[in-house]
Amino acid sequence: MTASSRCVLGCVLASSLLILTGCSDGSSPPPKLPGTVKVTGTATLDGKPLEGAIIRFSPISNKGFHGAAGVADASGKYELVTDIGNGQSSPGVIPGDYTIYVSRMVKPDGSLLPANSKEPPMMLGARDTIPLKYVTGKVTLKYTVLPEGGSFDIALDSK
Repeated sequence: MTASSRCVLGCVLASSLLILTGCSDGSSPPPKLPGTVKVTGTATLDGKPLEGAIIRFSPISNKGFHGAAGVADASGKYELVTDIGNGQSSPGVIPGDYTIYVSRMVKPDGSLLPANSKEPPMMLGARDTIPLKYVTGKVTLKYTVLPEGGSFDIALDSK
């Protein structure tokens, strides 16, 4: 992996972690955002569940929020949660158009890097197990969240 690829990968993971943990100092109230709707799905790579994968829905148009993210369980199932600011979150995602990024970091021993890790992934020697084309958005995955919510299965391939 080239140095620029590592830099891009580190930036993508850092932004994903910010979505999951929030990034405000807590001194101001969270912004007023529209209501969220439930979105779930299953993430797979070559037909196998992507346990520990971070699924990030990044809004195509800026609506004053960072988007939503979810972490896939052992069967690859995920459910989105929206960062509403000040370290607070709301189940679901705001209806709209999104670009989807997928990342799955593992430590050198192959164990999953916890999504809430305070240590930068590169400092732990972590690497992404998802093909770079999905981490960086080179292969564009898009989804429109409807007002009634829905389900979006993500089937990635390693080729």
